[in-house]
Amino acid sequence: MESNTNNTSIIHVSKGTHYGKTVIICSFAYDNTILNTLKTIPTLRYSKTLRSWYLPYTKEDWAAFTALRTPYQIENFGTTGSTKPISDHTDTNLVVMPPDCTKQAANNTISIRYHHPFFYLRGIDLYQIPILKSIPNTYWNDRYKNWVIPATTTSLQMLAADLNIISKQQQDIWVNQIALLSNPPICSLYSSPEFPDKVVIQLTGHCIDVDFVKHIPERKYHGEKKIWLIPGDVKIITRITDHYTSKGTKVINRIKLNHVKSKKPTYPELKTYLVSKSDENIRYACIPYIDTLITQRYSISTIREYFSKFAQYVSYLYPKQCNEVNEAVINSYLCEISGKKASESLINSYINAIKFYYEKVIYLPQLKIERIKRPRTGHYLPKVLSVQQVDATLRATENIKHIALLYALYGHGFRLNEVLNIRLYDLLWDRNQIFVHKGKGNKDRYIPMSQEFKSLMQLYIHTYKPQYWLFEGQDQKSQYSERSVQQVVSQSAKKAGVPIKVTPHMLRHSYATHLLDVGTQLPYIKELLGHKDIKTTMIYTHVTTASIENVVSPLDRLREK
Repeated sequence: MESNTNNTSIIHVSKGTHYGKTVIICSFAYDNTILNTLKTIPTLRYSKTLRSWYLPYTKEDWAAFTALRTPYQIENFGTTGSTKPISDHTDTNLVVMPPDCTKQAANNTISIRYHHPFFYLRGIDLYQIPILKSIPNTYWNDRYKNWVIPATTTSLQMLAADLNIISKQQQDIWVNQIALLSNPPICSLYSSPEFPDKVVIQLTGHCIDVDFVKHIPERKYHGEKKIWLIPGDVKIITRITDHYTSKGTKVINRIKLNHVKSKKPTYPELKTYLVSKSDENIRYACIPYIDTLITQRYSISTIREYFSKFAQYVSYLYPKQCNEVNEAVINSYLCEISGKKASESLINSYINAIKFYYEKVIYLPQLKIERIKRPRTGHYLPKVLSVQQVDATLRATENIKHIALLYALYGHGFRLNEVLNIRLYDLLWDRNQIFVHKGKGNKDRYIPMSQEFKSLMQLYIHTYKPQYWLFEGQDQKSQYSERSVQQVVSQSAKKAGVPIKVTPHMLRHSYATHLLDVGTQLPYIKELLGHKDIKTTMIYTHVTTASIENVVSPLDRLREK
């Protein structure tokens, strides 16, 4: 035993006290290797008073110390504490350095376990610890008394080559498992307007079977995008999904439409909901009111708006019935609304909701509806961003989906509900157009597709693989929410340093104004925006700088003379 320890530094261990607490004192001639080994015990501390390193006097810390298997000798320095030894042995207790790692592995004293994404290792030799620590992000778990090593091919190679604790066969097995778990094989099937009448197949991951697709008739490989194009045949799609599923490959099928969800309820659902929320005393008027709105095919948002305002009006009249009033009563109610500092648009929405009932639901000969007084109309200009502010807003985010939303809103002048209602097949790729289905007033229209937006769509569609709606929610079935779009626009503008709160509709105003700035004629802008009357479009003539910049001040002309 002595021959094994003559050239090895020994730790002299004794029992002592430090600030009134019993401790284990570890004294040794300075040795960096021993010190680094001791420091693997988290509770190790240094005392200037004792001029030694020490540990708390507990069974756990003593077990951690002896587990290091570093040579030690129990002594009594005669200065502090009891002379009773820590161990049951009263003689010198020397730990002999363990044999080489290959013999130790054969004796099963080293254990290594793989549970993705880590290796868990126990029982290595003291001289192997520095090698183990050289593996990036490796650490000692004191609770479970094992080393935690990231499960990567690099760390696996170091465990096999540098520490020689893993066989070549086991290494090969784990290399394959790490690759499969880190980069699992995935087969994605989806549609893209860029390739009409074709199904796109994207194969990714470790050891993905590519040969199967190569034998499909009429298949075509797109090298730039690294995708396969196959005919949109149900039998071929079924063959592909069955093959890859049988091989344990994850199959993401974005072709078959299982449940396409819309954020908007159906007319019957909306009626049931609104009637249930109304008081029973006013349902005599509310039910025929909503029935008329639905019959005339008003939009969901308009029905909500009108019904809310009309229900408040009927509640105000109760117990009087709606057919027992005249224009004076209605004007009195509107006066009360106006007294609450309501805006002109809010007052007008109340008037529209009330007039709809008396014009479309019931007819009262004694009621002169034209005498309902509207507020004086102000002349308000739309808020518009400069080209530089729009550019900064578009560059303020790196999220592809958010960028696509911003490009769609500004590049085409969409209303908020219009951009959410765009379906995948509304992108007419070959014609460079976007079809707006049932815009405001249930009007369809075509808009030229921005080339920048088209280029971005190539990346966006192959990344997010939308199934039906161009912009889907997190469940990848329903539409993106209005609130989410508003937050994307507002936060991007704020990040870009725009000093005002920006809304999606401000990007629409900016689109129209910037078109006018570069000389686009009003009738074209009217059609692009989907306006019913050109008078609505003419408001942008008041904010454009195209004509104003050509005006020369009389003062400048005077100086020229």
